[in-house]
Amino acid sequence: RDTSPDRADEDHREDESLKSNTRDDEEDNTRKRSESQSTNKSEHDDKKTVTDCEEKSTAPAGTGKKKYDYLTKVNYLFREARFFLMKSNNEDNISLSKSRGVWSTPPQNEIKINQAVKECRNVILIFSVKESGRFCGFVRVAGESRRDLPTVNWVLPPGLSAKALGGVFTLDWISKKELSFSKTLHLYNPWNEGKSVKIGRDGQEIETRVAEELCRLFPKDENVSLTSALLRSKKTAKVWSSSSGSSNRGPIRRPLMLPGDRRSGGGRGGGGGGG
Repeated sequence: RDTSPDRADEDHREDESLKSNTRDDEEDNTRKRSESQSTNKSEHDDKKTVTDCEEKSTAPAGTGKKKYDYLTKVNYLFREARFFLMKSNNEDNISLSKSRGVWSTPPQNEIKINQAVKECRNVILIFSVKESGRFCGFVRVAGESRRDLPTVNWVLPPGLSAKALGGVFTLDWISKKELSFSKTLHLYNPWNEGKSVKIGRDGQEIETRVAEELCRLFPKDENVSLTSALLRSKKTAKVWSSSSGSSNRGPIRRPLMLPGDRRSGGGRGGGGGGG
């Protein structure tokens, strides 16, 4: 991590911008809930349209404000983060994950992700369906896996039992948009023998800077609110600060290693949430 004064100033500006935008998101969400309780759908839609127009009219032309705000928020979620590739055997499980905000993966990946959640401020999963030729979104993991959540009817390959999967992770989707592999050919993963970032087993960890650049290539998803992910990340930072006196544990420069690991890599076979 760059610890120069310029970088510190940039982080401070990002924090201030994030706080402002998070408050705006919370106030906007509160206003919308209030409107839905006191007005009918037609009135609510009319007010939303007026609000959208006001936002567009008050934003200085050519400033790129919305884009900047989005990147500020995403960059905040990349602080002290680990990134993992998740590969599914089918589109059905990705659809389930996007609609319910959950994911399950084989135990070897579950252990790795849980360990990352304990050690890192943010854990990001980047999804792809095998042989699809594209990534299909990325998420922040909300916490460790649980086994007391409602059952998810994952679409499993023939011969694979649901018992082959671990617990259920709760996710905050950051982008549900797709990204073609053809747009990522310039990215290589040093933590996977320098192979193209699109190549990797289910659970493969991606080097931090490469993963950040990959995530920034995804189109902004206008239908996804980042408020939940940002608040969870901020809460984690506060916990770290209270326990260690500092919320910054420094850059992550090495792949996650578990006891008995010989090298960093992904789970065998797999494709969490259905293998």
